[in-house]
Amino acid sequence: MEVRLPLSKAGISSYLLLFSRLGVLILLSLQFATTFLYSKGNLQSPSDVAINKHPSNFKQKQPIARLFFSSKNIYYVFVSATALNLRSGPGVKNSVLRILPRGTHMLSLSAQNSDWLRVYAPHNFEGWVARKHVIFYHPKPLSTLYDKISSLHFRSLLEASILNYLKENYELKRLNINDKLSIIVEDLEKGEIVASIHPDKSLKSASTIKVPILHAYMIQRSEGNLIENSNHKELIEKMIRFSSNSSTNTVIELLGGLAKIQQILEKTKIYKQIRLIEYIPENGRAYRNTISVADLNRIFRELWFQRIIGSKYSGEQNRQVSIEMLNLLKLPGHPWLKDRIKAGTCYSTNKTVKLWDKTGFVKGSNGNAGIVEINTPFGRKAYSIVLFIERKDFHSITGNTRKWFEQASMHMRRISEMTYAYFSKRYHNYNECGLPLLMRHTRNALFKTSLNQ
Repeated sequence: MEVRLPLSKAGISSYLLLFSRLGVLILLSLQFATTFLYSKGNLQSPSDVAINKHPSNFKQKQPIARLFFSSKNIYYVFVSATALNLRSGPGVKNSVLRILPRGTHMLSLSAQNSDWLRVYAPHNFEGWVARKHVIFYHPKPLSTLYDKISSLHFRSLLEASILNYLKENYELKRLNINDKLSIIVEDLEKGEIVASIHPDKSLKSASTIKVPILHAYMIQRSEGNLIENSNHKELIEKMIRFSSNSSTNTVIELLGGLAKIQQILEKTKIYKQIRLIEYIPENGRAYRNTISVADLNRIFRELWFQRIIGSKYSGEQNRQVSIEMLNLLKLPGHPWLKDRIKAGTCYSTNKTVKLWDKTGFVKGSNGNAGIVEINTPFGRKAYSIVLFIERKDFHSITGNTRKWFEQASMHMRRISEMTYAYFSKRYHNYNECGLPLLMRHTRNALFKTSLNQ
């Protein structure tokens, strides 16, 4: 049902100004459809003092008030300049409120032929920008293909495209048939799993096991079984930021050994496939510790929604520990330690995209788990992505192991690009990164599956 408010353009602007100052999101209808929108606070970088100044950050999403008006009165705009001044009024004589990086998405009521545009971003900012430095666009959702999904065996268009990507690369021998993908992608805004392939398969965890070890450390500290000092903090940072194996082994000893950590983690009910069997040798060749993509996705989900140490602790205690862990996962590591989610992708230079993650690699197992947060016209949205490519019989990898790693990483990055394109479409972003790949594999998957039915 279409809902319209009998307001003039000036009246709409007045309402927008009032509601934005009260911190209420603007809810719009796209293509004259009534839409209910929700927003999540912006997670700042670890070095940003805004974390301490604004405790509302890192909060779980809450339902918001609803405001409707016709979509024909709103425009979607995208910052095309490297950096753009947001001003307090139209014209260069007005003060600069902030600098917007390229890729910032906003809403505007100003027409395309205006020299200056009044722009809004929910729970973030409002002001004026020069028209010549933005692109007007109209979102084109993937809805034309959604109807076919219901009759096929896919959770989403993204899952269909990933499966077709794998099938094509196996057939073309660009990916060895013995190299199997395990993946979970969850829309953290909607609490919806949109892709899940071999989610509960036990995998060689490599360095991703360091996130559960960090989790056990935080639980022990919260319970008072461990009195933290500066040396502990240094060990933890080295373990996560620089993936130090020696620091990890020291932390394991600090927590009472592998069996004790296993016991601590099992009590959380988060982990199903995790097995801590061996310490990590300095060369990193630990093959017996296992985990699943479902295990890793659950811990990242609990971090995002600030429930990481459990219901026996207050919301504030959970919030503080979650922030601390996420900040560690955001810290840059060695320049040569490249992730397989953002680094090397077509959106790697987009400064509006935030990533919290942990990588892992051992011969025969290449993994990455993390949370990606994107800028959208309706506020910042986040999704988790956990993906591994594993060859069970790693002895069958001949020649240079680095070559196998690079090939697996390349495929993981292409899948990450398709995931980014999927969420950009879902939340009405202006984006071309990964979209041709996503659309091609989606159409192929739907077409071929329909023929085989």
